[in-house]
Amino acid sequence: MKRIYLALAILLSLCWQASPAQSVNFPGIPNVPLKPGLSYGGFFKQHQPVKILFAVGRPGLQLKESLTNAALVINYLKAKGYKYKIHFVLYGKAVLAADVFNQKYSNWTPLLEELHKQGVTFTVCHNSMVFLQVKSADVYPFMKVIPAGILSVAEYEMKGYSPIFNSNSDAE
Repeated sequence: MKRIYLALAILLSLCWQASPAQSVNFPGIPNVPLKPGLSYGGFFKQHQPVKILFAVGRPGLQLKESLTNAALVINYLKAKGYKYKIHFVLYGKAVLAADVFNQKYSNWTPLLEELHKQGVTFTVCHNSMVFLQVKSADVYPFMKVIPAGILSVAEYEMKGYSPIFNSNSDAE
């Protein structure tokens, strides 16, 4: 009887290890199931980690689109078991969304925190913070303040990240 339990435990352990990673429940982001047969032909399996850079200058629709894209990309890559590195550079008015006390953009907090838990990193432009009067002490603790957002974009491109500049033209 002990052998049966041991064999069952080993079998369950192997099944658990072989199953693809579960998708993450990102606040406000619907889970999009992958249609069978859709793939990139193994490209991302052979080019890991997948490195993506989101450069965001506006806190409205552009930020929403970028955060949504990051969440969907993570769910796709995790389901395949692929490694990734995703980074956000917040510059211009987007630094307002990095201010913990800015009520206008507080609806982003749960999603920002969940992305951070999934390994997404964030840098915030000090130059923009000065112009918009955002204090370093008021930036989310998981975000790093850097001297200039544009130089951070260049830095991550030089590290091999693929830049994504969502061009949603919101009027903010």
